[in-house]
Amino acid sequence: MNDDVKKLKKRLRAVIFLTVLIFCTAGGSVYAWFTLSGMASTNVTPMGGSISNGDASLLISASRLGPFDKNCELVLDGNPDTLKPLSTADLDHFYRAIAQNKDGIAVLYEAADSQVDEDALHGTVYLKCENAPCDVYFDAENLNVGSDAQSLAAMRLGIRITSDSGTNTYLFLLDELGSAAGAQSRATIPTSSSVVSSISSGGQATYASDPSTSISQYMAYKNSSDKYDAGTSVLVSLETDEVASVEYWLYLEGCDEQCFNPVQNKDAGLMLAFVGVDESQKGEAK
Repeated sequence: MNDDVKKLKKRLRAVIFLTVLIFCTAGGSVYAWFTLSGMASTNVTPMGGSISNGDASLLISASRLGPFDKNCELVLDGNPDTLKPLSTADLDHFYRAIAQNKDGIAVLYEAADSQVDEDALHGTVYLKCENAPCDVYFDAENLNVGSDAQSLAAMRLGIRITSDSGTNTYLFLLDELGSAAGAQSRATIPTSSSVVSSISSGGQATYASDPSTSISQYMAYKNSSDKYDAGTSVLVSLETDEVASVEYWLYLEGCDEQCFNPVQNKDAGLMLAFVGVDESQKGEAK
């Protein structure tokens, strides 16, 4: 009887220890989020006039069928009231951490594809270049995702552009859209400069190098003549009257070293802005 009591006590202690361990792991999870404020909006800077000597006009619409104009309302696929940490290597699949250890390092993940529209700003707009071909860039003067240093460091802007020539997928760092020098950093995953590329059936992550790239090379800037100089890299080249879809995601990259407690309760908005540069003017770009 004494042996049975001893065994029972030993099992009870083991159960209590395991329960405490689970609570400690779950309790270490930190979920950062944004509070969204204001109306998300998007606009396009038209070509022609002060921007180009050509007759082309870059127009935008919330629908492939139009109407196309110089601006349109941003229509989101979901109705998020916060941005929550996600991780992706390709915009095809998203993952989120569900447990961290006592040091704040993510140890378990789950698939989050079905939750993207509630955890990120996600939608699609359509671009059309009327009257002449053009190369499309971000408009550096009007593109805006906020100015908070921690937010800019932790966020990513994902863009997938599909045109007649194919599909281009971009993941952009946003540090250059403001001053991110004051952002705090802390390791959130076992390896640095990585994102989640897949997870096992048990929730363990496989990491890949962070594919995010600088956004500045895809921007066109106004020059002293009040025209736009072509950027270093083109987002997409459009033929006359060709329509391209631009699917976008604004999200927190959960594996980023700046994506932890200090990024909570931040206000965020989104203004997409594109500019078309007449291909005949590219030789004048500085």
